[in-house]
Amino acid sequence: MEKESVVHGTCPHDCYDTCSLRVYSDGARITRIAADPDHAITRGFLCMKVNRYMERLHHPDRVLYPLRRKGPKGSGEFQRIAWDEALGEIAERMGAIINAYGGEAVLPYSFAGNMGCLSSGALDARFFHAIGASRLDRTICTASGNAALRWVFGSAFGPDPETIARARFILLWGANSMATNIHGVPLMDEARKKGAAVWTVDPLKTDTAERYDRHLKLRPGTDLALALGLGRHLLDTGRYDRNLMLEHSDGFDTYRKLVQPWTLARTAEATGIPMAEIEELAERLAAVRPLLLRVGYGVQRQRRSAAAVWAISVLSLLTGSWRDVGGGLLLSNGDAFPLQSLAGDSPATRTVNMVQLGHALLDLSDPPVKALVVYNSNPAATAPDQARVLKGLARDDLFTVVHEQMLTDTAKLADFVLPAAMSMEVWDVHTSYWHRYVQLNQPAAPPAGEAVSNPEFFRRMARALGLSDERLQHDDLALIRQTLDTDHPWMDGITLETLLEDPVQKLRIPTESRPFLDTPVTTPHGKFRLQPPPGTAVDVWDDAGDLPEREFQLLTPSTRETIKSSFGNVASLRRGHPAPELLMADDDMRRLGIEHGQKVRVRNELGSVVLQAVRSEVPQPGTVVSYAVRWNHEAGGKNINQLTSQDLADFGGGATFYSARVFVESAAS
Repeated sequence: MEKESVVHGTCPHDCYDTCSLRVYSDGARITRIAADPDHAITRGFLCMKVNRYMERLHHPDRVLYPLRRKGPKGSGEFQRIAWDEALGEIAERMGAIINAYGGEAVLPYSFAGNMGCLSSGALDARFFHAIGASRLDRTICTASGNAALRWVFGSAFGPDPETIARARFILLWGANSMATNIHGVPLMDEARKKGAAVWTVDPLKTDTAERYDRHLKLRPGTDLALALGLGRHLLDTGRYDRNLMLEHSDGFDTYRKLVQPWTLARTAEATGIPMAEIEELAERLAAVRPLLLRVGYGVQRQRRSAAAVWAISVLSLLTGSWRDVGGGLLLSNGDAFPLQSLAGDSPATRTVNMVQLGHALLDLSDPPVKALVVYNSNPAATAPDQARVLKGLARDDLFTVVHEQMLTDTAKLADFVLPAAMSMEVWDVHTSYWHRYVQLNQPAAPPAGEAVSNPEFFRRMARALGLSDERLQHDDLALIRQTLDTDHPWMDGITLETLLEDPVQKLRIPTESRPFLDTPVTTPHGKFRLQPPPGTAVDVWDDAGDLPEREFQLLTPSTRETIKSSFGNVASLRRGHPAPELLMADDDMRRLGIEHGQKVRVRNELGSVVLQAVRSEVPQPGTVVSYAVRWNHEAGGKNINQLTSQDLADFGGGATFYSARVFVESAAS
């Protein structure tokens, strides 16, 4: 046995925190994973999930060798084959499809299973551009919220999280930090010790809402109404930043007209929050500095996604919150990193919105989708309108290749499954959409079995298809150099060589710098846009009012045990919740005659799923909750995405997971 060595790693998953890791190995095998105690955000502790990463890394279900389907599609029956044999057959099948239908008959499908710069949007993008494949619009998580930020401010950019402790009033709007941003909690706790108040606006009684000072429980989907009502009150009382509104913004008159109908009384009626509480919140927004609006991405997974984020963004300007270090609006810092794109030139091929995968697989023509390549994603579990997605994936004439770490629901529907390396086994460079650190990820040990990184997978695919462009064969270190090759001052001195010496480096933005006051407003005219994004129905309120007796608003938020489906087979994380659950308010269960622990059928026009009813204080009456997202086999081949639709949000093409309505009944009925 060699002496244990340690390298720097970075958590690759779709999470604000992008934690800094110390990864230990004996030279052949990773032996332990620990938090970096020196990282200013990670601070020596990890979330519940990553604390159990060794279970995932060495899971008995891990795919270690190339597999070819031998049974019926969806049976999960595969046989091991050699890489060369697999690549030869894949190239033959895919080449025939391209020759017969054109490159657009091939659809890539990926998202944020690994958020490294090399693992997503690098050689994969170059490969699909080279064959003229359909382009995938990767919208399923944050698209509408980020689009709204870019509309108002020009970029998805916000305060440095390391200034949170300076705030004296923090409004958590649709942000459950205890589950999805655990490293934000110590920063907010520090602010409280210095005298700050922390309020939450959320339709659910989350762990975060319970932890902090006040919880305003609004009706699901009424974030826009609350933001407009608060805006009108600030205008009516004259407590707003006139200079920002009149000198540095466009559309103030339009905004004033749009908020006019939203009296406190109407806002209270729409949101379900008592009028006195709304007024008290407005007074705090006007009076307390520094003011931080910490908005979560849950706000923008509904029909009025972008409109809600736009209206909250305007509130941050009305209040002048950006004038203070520690203040402003923090939803994303994703546009803070001026790295070079590794994707290369994109051909003018058709674009498919990933939210509408079911439509793409079943309805697209000229050409139809005949080949699907899936990586960094598990759409059989995570895509909405699941019944149509599964029907599409089950097509006998759909050739499906999946590059994966586990035999997921999607992998079981594949023709070929190729083994994917874990992040601790590969080179990569990571940014964050919350904090401001660039991090080098170093391999601690060789990939297990015959697994390969995403770049290596696409290098092999390119060779198999006879693609000669040398850019398709660039090695990992060359790719890292390319993405860091920028003269932007925020990246000054951050190179591969300096990262090899110090693998965690902060962007060269002064912590004291106030976004959009000390940095440019990057909208086309250099001013904040107060008018709503195009196509958003801000002046129309079509709330349906009370729901029928057995109909409920369904919310499918994230939970601390999973990141969507990524940790779905880690036994220790499922132990407390062995079966898929539906959380219901006690009043609703008594009204419908449903017992705690009873099996219930949850259905709508899209599909149905059987879940275990759980009495809970998390949802308010009229709302039910099922945490996203379990693997399909746990509920008879289905999960909660049977009930979520392919409808797109109002702007940016995002998903509307939180706008689902369902009926609940006994599973025996």
